[in-house]
Amino acid sequence: MTTMRTIESVPFAGDLVAALHAPDTDAMRVAEDFFGLADLFKENARLARALTDPARSDSDKQGLATRAFGSHVTGATMTVVRIVVADHWRRPSDVTNALEVLGILAVLNAAGARGALDQVREELFQVRYFLAHHRDLRVRLSDTSTGNAHERGDLASSLFSHRISAWTMRLLRRAVGRSNHGRLLHNLRRYAQWAATMQDRLFVTVATASPMSEAQVSRLRGILEKRYGVTVDMAISVDPTLIGGFRLRAGMTAIDASLATRLGEARDAIAS
Repeated sequence: MTTMRTIESVPFAGDLVAALHAPDTDAMRVAEDFFGLADLFKENARLARALTDPARSDSDKQGLATRAFGSHVTGATMTVVRIVVADHWRRPSDVTNALEVLGILAVLNAAGARGALDQVREELFQVRYFLAHHRDLRVRLSDTSTGNAHERGDLASSLFSHRISAWTMRLLRRAVGRSNHGRLLHNLRRYAQWAATMQDRLFVTVATASPMSEAQVSRLRGILEKRYGVTVDMAISVDPTLIGGFRLRAGMTAIDASLATRLGEARDAIAS
């Protein structure tokens, strides 16, 4: 398996990577295990509470998890699940979210093992860019009151499956099936950012009012790489509604230097 960086900020990411290095482990099968477990935890509140009950000992919770899931998931999956349930959780929903993230990371690890993380990251951005500029479709894919998760996933497949890899398609289906309205673009960006982090790179999105020249792109990349000390991958889009300037997001840092925002702030200042 290709060596990739562990995402230290994501709980249990290191445990997942270690488990995926076990011989004959299929990372995509592990991903499906975690997606299935996330759905089960969401639907079965009683089981979720039992596995996160602080009154139970770690060994008791691990034993319950083994009896409930051991014959249904891979050994690699079970190794991580035992670590997850032994942790201390405030809410069962937090475990659901953690399992969902582990499924996403398992897909990214599967792509990375084939040297395809660059491809997946670029595909995620292109899909995100397309949906950002087609609001009606974005709403249809992320409105949980419109169809079920499988139906929204099928719609995404019909639109994008012939354009993107199987890894990206699996991430997209999961995103549209589980993202509430307004979170779909955020989640797709988050997946792309994780893909970059696993390659020890920083994923930066830049929206500008007009196209940037190659010299401008090179200069901006140089500034960012000097500031963050890592290789920077930039996804640049054009958004005329900005009027002028740009919006940039790098990791947890967001910079809004658009003329549209400045004009809005000026109007608010005058109105007050």
